Amino acid sequence: MSKQFNATLQSAIDELQRNFKKLNDIYFQGKLERPIIAILSDITSGSYGWISVNKVWNTKDNKWYREINLSAEYLNRDTELVITTLLHEMVHLYHIMNDIQDTSRNNTYHNGRFKETAERVGLIVEKNDRYGYCITKPTPELIEYVKQNTRAGCFKLERQRTYKDGSPRTTTTGTDGKEKTISRTKQSMRKYTCPQCGLTIRATKNVDNRLKCVDCEEILVSLISNE
Repeated sequence: MSKQFNATLQSAIDELQRNFKKLNDIYFQGKLERPIIAILSDITSGSYGWISVNKVWNTKDNKWYREINLSAEYLNRDTELVITTLLHEMVHLYHIMNDIQDTSRNNTYHNGRFKETAERVGLIVEKNDRYGYCITKPTPELIEYVKQNTRAGCFKLERQRTYKDGSPRTTTTGTDGKEKTISRTKQSMRKYTCPQCGLTIRATKNVDNRLKCVDCEEILVSLISNE
């Protein structure tokens, strides 16, 4: 489908909801409960998406829903990769609904049960030494599904990666192929040493010319450290 749409979060959410329904019918016989699909900032330092184990959204008439979230910082990827993330979380939803334990280690390590279902619904699954079978990629069949059923242009936005204070965040590629935040402490850690006695301290911000050795009454000299 070649029609282009304006880049808005609403168009992205609408497309995710449409594909949830279609993929639910294709792979889960339409039996998955409908979650709230959200696009929120990444709180896990690298996950493309996640699902809430518990029902965390409710309505005025006290109906409760789980949440499937796609990280705002990774929304502007190839469309088939965004849909792969959605389907990945749908596998988790299927397991939650059927009391199948598919993760361990605080829900980070994906076990063989996850792999089995993910492969059944059209995902290629690879193993990460730390997080198990968490790496999912689209099969040729899923790529073709996306081409035929997903509207182009809905996933053009993504949020800049930032620290809590809003400043730009530095990332690197992890062993699972995902972007990982480089600790700001590691980026900016400084060593200060006394030129007289060798006293050394560390600080997480620039305090040049503001530290003094009490014993020697010398201003401490700054040395950048990445420890």
